[in-house]
Amino acid sequence: MNKRNYLATIVYDARGADGTSDEMIPKLSEMIREVEGEVNKVENQGAHDFAYPQSKEMKSGTFLQFEISGDPEMPVRLKDKLSFEKKVDRVLIERKK
Repeated sequence: MNKRNYLATIVYDARGADGTSDEMIPKLSEMIREVEGEVNKVENQGAHDFAYPQSKEMKSGTFLQFEISGDPEMPVRLKDKLSFEKKVDRVLIERKK
């Protein structure tokens, strides 16, 4: 199997959350492992305002950045899995060179 390296930026919606974004990291890491990905590094980049908010209620989000590796189909499986997570607002996965 040919592994590739990816950079996944996940925007977490902390509104009304019981826990912090640091508590969300293990849950997201487990989701990555469930789609046969490997987490190499995690960075909590904190809360940032959106340049183009999608709604009036949510003008900012907490950005979590994961360096992950996996097969070429892993990003598609991960995006599908994260689409069912209510606290995940946006997902950007790009291949690292």
